Amino acid sequence: MNIITPQRLYHGTTDQFVASFQQRLLNSQYWRPGRDFGEGFYTTISAAQARKWAVKTARSNFIGDARPCVLEIELLAMPPAIEPRIFLSDSIAWAEFILSHRMADVKGEDPCSAHPDIIIGPMADSDTGKILQEAIQLKKDITWFYDQITKSMRGRRLDSLHLGNQVVFSSEKWESFLRLVGYNINIGGRWVYHENASATEHV
Repeated sequence: MNIITPQRLYHGTTDQFVASFQQRLLNSQYWRPGRDFGEGFYTTISAAQARKWAVKTARSNFIGDARPCVLEIELLAMPPAIEPRIFLSDSIAWAEFILSHRMADVKGEDPCSAHPDIIIGPMADSDTGKILQEAIQLKKDITWFYDQITKSMRGRRLDSLHLGNQVVFSSEKWESFLRLVGYNINIGGRWVYHENASATEHV
């Protein structure tokens, strides 16, 4: 299968982790379970979406004065023999994939018999964590869960174009095919770009 992925991707984080990412973008020991597409390195094709992630991450950081930061990453090539999972739009199958991985909250445990190396698809909207707890407590079915995660906080139904996009690297085999081009740090409400001078092409 030939997959043409976006060449430029963005990852929202905080400035305190820049040095670590400069050394290595993919480090599975830091990947957390219980996320939409399971453990992995989450990116998006939207710089604006990555900024939202970065701001949210900085606000939830209780150690030091972390500033929102967006990594700009170039996908240089595709590794051989990858196992992808691509959701072209939101669907029941997409919701089932999210539900099963959201419920897998123990690191190293995964509901897939063989987890994909890369997953591309829409983001779930609203507060998925709270929706998941409600679904479990009230024994709701997948149709209810799907309906809830495709609504905005105000209850408006959103299509795939409005949900946002995520590209998740679930295997460290991608490391040599990715390059950190630069990063934007939010300083005083303004995003300031820094070129990653130490970046070198890996392939």
